[in-house]
Amino acid sequence: MKNLDLSILAKIPEPNLDVLLEIEPLAPLSMVSELPGSYYKTLKSPDKKMLCGLFENILGWHIDLVDRKAITQELVAFRKKQKLEYKNEIKGSTYNPLLMDYFDIYLPVIPPQLNHYDDLWSRAFRRTDSYRHTFGTRYINTSFIERWNQIKERVDSDIKRKSTEKEGLKDRLFKRYMGNFPMYYSTPTKREFIQFGGNFQLKLSMDSCLFEQLETHLQSKNIGYLGSSEGWVDITIKEFAL
Repeated sequence: MKNLDLSILAKIPEPNLDVLLEIEPLAPLSMVSELPGSYYKTLKSPDKKMLCGLFENILGWHIDLVDRKAITQELVAFRKKQKLEYKNEIKGSTYNPLLMDYFDIYLPVIPPQLNHYDDLWSRAFRRTDSYRHTFGTRYINTSFIERWNQIKERVDSDIKRKSTEKEGLKDRLFKRYMGNFPMYYSTPTKREFIQFGGNFQLKLSMDSCLFEQLETHLQSKNIGYLGSSEGWVDITIKEFAL
């Protein structure tokens, strides 16, 4: 956070520069807009929130949810002083975009779709409220496994406690030893992917400050990901005249 340049957020968004964004897929893409449950169906082209994530990734804005919420609260108050409305775009995922007001999509050109297929994707879950989280973890502190099994056996063999009391005690013990477990576990989830036979061309109206920052960063790093961490893309951006 200390080295990030977030100064653009202090200015009034003015998306009045015509920009051509070209995205070359380097791998099959899965662009899921909402949290769909058991099946992740892809969109045919990236939506605004995905492009926002792409831009923030290029700028190096790797900001966690807690800090993003704090920034958003400041932005709400700041936009109010500027007599502007700030729309919270967190719906659908825990990703809270910060640059949504600084560009608009008005003409996407979608490349031919060569192939559709479903694949299993590792969906990450976070669960720190219950010892049942340990049932789904692939990894654990190896020096702690035997001790943890002994702890659970002692609790389960206590005939003086009711089953609900045992569950509560194991939850409390899990939280005590939480550092020995990963805070996320994964489960295989069916996800749709598309292989494209060409490049996306998206005509955008963009704030000139955002364009300048992206142009600068893309000179040294023009590869990012779109839709998922497996969806690597090559990016170019330039001004164009209508």
